[in-house]
Amino acid sequence: MPIPAMPCPSAFRPSATVMASAVRSDVEAGQKVVGVGSCGLDYLAVVARYPEPDTKLRTETLETQGGGNCANALTAAARLGLKPYLIAKIGDDGIGDSMVSELQADGVNTDYMIRAEGQPSPFTYIIVDREGGTRTCIHTPAAPLQPSELSEQRIDEALAGASLVYFDGRLAEAALKVARAARAKRIPVLVEAERLRPGLNELLAQADFVVTSASFPQAWTGEETTGDALLSTLQRLPHAEWVVTTLGSRGCVFLQRSGGSSARAEPERIDDVLGKLWERAQSSAESAMSQDPACTTPDGTPIREGTSAASDGPVLLTWAREASSLYAVRQRAEEAAAAAAVSNAQTSRAHDYNSQRAPSSDEESLQATVAVATAAGIAKEAVVDTTGAGDAFIGSMLYGVATGMDPKRCLLLAAIVAATKCTAVGARGGLPHAHRIRNTLLS
Repeated sequence: MPIPAMPCPSAFRPSATVMASAVRSDVEAGQKVVGVGSCGLDYLAVVARYPEPDTKLRTETLETQGGGNCANALTAAARLGLKPYLIAKIGDDGIGDSMVSELQADGVNTDYMIRAEGQPSPFTYIIVDREGGTRTCIHTPAAPLQPSELSEQRIDEALAGASLVYFDGRLAEAALKVARAARAKRIPVLVEAERLRPGLNELLAQADFVVTSASFPQAWTGEETTGDALLSTLQRLPHAEWVVTTLGSRGCVFLQRSGGSSARAEPERIDDVLGKLWERAQSSAESAMSQDPACTTPDGTPIREGTSAASDGPVLLTWAREASSLYAVRQRAEEAAAAAAVSNAQTSRAHDYNSQRAPSSDEESLQATVAVATAAGIAKEAVVDTTGAGDAFIGSMLYGVATGMDPKRCLLLAAIVAATKCTAVGARGGLPHAHRIRNTLLS
């Protein structure tokens, strides 16, 4: 069964109202992207299985690599051919020196990284469970980047010629300063929403494009299903053109706002629409697995293209839940915010983690194009470590937006890059270079 073409092939191209205002002569048009967020060092301990409480075990291997969501995503984008610039803050120690060298070797510009004098660099201890295929991260932050450390002149220099600016949701106050400058220059903004964080609400309000983790929409909105949560997320972000939610090994869901009156008159429940699309995508999965690999790792592991399905034009979407359940929706959102505050040792600041917009019974339906994409095909035994898979996905989305890729192909490309990353330990070791990916997926 052929996969239908995604409506509006140019949907990832910035609209006329968000095009960058200038292009620096030494940067090819459309290829420069700027990232603001985390950069650190990862200590990756591979163990046979995750330890039980109050037990001891030995590591099978211990590796150190550069990490941090933003730095990882920009590394993925650089290997695909973009010219990323990183705005971040690290220490002036030897660890920081090694992080900078690693980024520069991959083609990430570090001219706008700030080195904190006398301060250590951030790091994360990651327990990689070989048997369960999971990873557990314990992060030790460093001195945060302050807005006062980024002058308007410095921000202007960093943004000059950029086709897109990406924020990983951290360093909220400084990030918001850069995001507002980007919008003033009509440079598109992509925001990652991994989990509830202080200041993320304000940053999301600046976003043209949003990529979320599987858990974020439900935690942020309090909605019970992925569909309802995704619909509520897009409705609460009036500037956002589209939202993508990654679902790990299940794939991803894409929702693109649509203007005009082309949607079918009768509203459809978003969960019903998603259910039909997943059926269509899965029906093509077996034939896709028989195709030639879309990417091959250095050790010969084949990664095969997934499948996708999209709605036939815009759909008038409504929620699966009833209006009578809105109280429970609000309660779940408040509980998620309180839990996030506790996990960050900020119990008294739960209100900073909430979406700050309760759903109401008079919410209108939303007109949007819907798409789903399965994960890329990879043998189970080839999956070594999932650390940074989401960062690899986002790096591919940066590439897609910056180069004006067809949305459906970009979702499939992102799944391939994320799966390929999982064939090696760490967030960057398995990231593929462009020459290893089938040419048709990069254009």
